[in-house]
Amino acid sequence: MSWKSETRLSDMDPTARMEITCRRCGLTRYETQAALIRRPALRFATLEQVEASLTCADRWCHGRVRLSLVYDDLNEPFVGGMA
Repeated sequence: MSWKSETRLSDMDPTARMEITCRRCGLTRYETQAALIRRPALRFATLEQVEASLTCADRWCHGRVRLSLVYDDLNEPFVGGMA
């Protein structure tokens, strides 16, 4: 189990920003939770399912994307364990 499979998009704050990066071409875009939850298919989806359903925004690429959360304008992955 990872943090992406345990967290639902509907559980997040509507102003939460997510960085969506294409794995093929590297194009990066930012979306908020409110913008993604407007899509009916993503309303009750986990972040893992959101990542699987999104594609690159480039009209010729359409590659798979990687989803990460942005916190205080910093891109930080989840780090498990205790410090």
